[in-house]
Amino acid sequence: MSTDKAAAEARLRELKAQLERDPFNINLRMMFAARLEEAGKLGESLRVLEDTVDKARRNLGVAYFQTADKLLKLKRPDEALRTYDAAIEADPSNASFYLSGKAAALKAIGLHDKAKAIYQQLISQPGLAKTTRRIAIDELRKFQ
Repeated sequence: MSTDKAAAEARLRELKAQLERDPFNINLRMMFAARLEEAGKLGESLRVLEDTVDKARRNLGVAYFQTADKLLKLKRPDEALRTYDAAIEADPSNASFYLSGKAAALKAIGLHDKAKAIYQQLISQPGLAKTTRRIAIDELRKFQ
């Protein structure tokens, strides 16, 4: 193995180790994919990029959710509602979690029937996270 190739393989191992410690670091993932491509490992590079898109989507959904949560706490429910929708669009795999926030924003705006419908929809979903289910049930009780 040439020294250039050995150095490239060492860099790949180093990047892979860093990713194991920080799997949601998008910039690091992009560097790793580029180095894999340079090493002629196109298939592996593609898999890393596809996984990066998934992780970026999740990060974006969480960022939108946290932003919406702060907007709601600042008594800006209209903005929060739009931002919860952005979280759902960015990361539909966590839509159930984001919907509980959307329902809270609807309730704050005064759209109680729509909020109640979302909470009812949530508790009817099989496999819903226990915390999200508890929140939805607690919120539904407040409508009674």
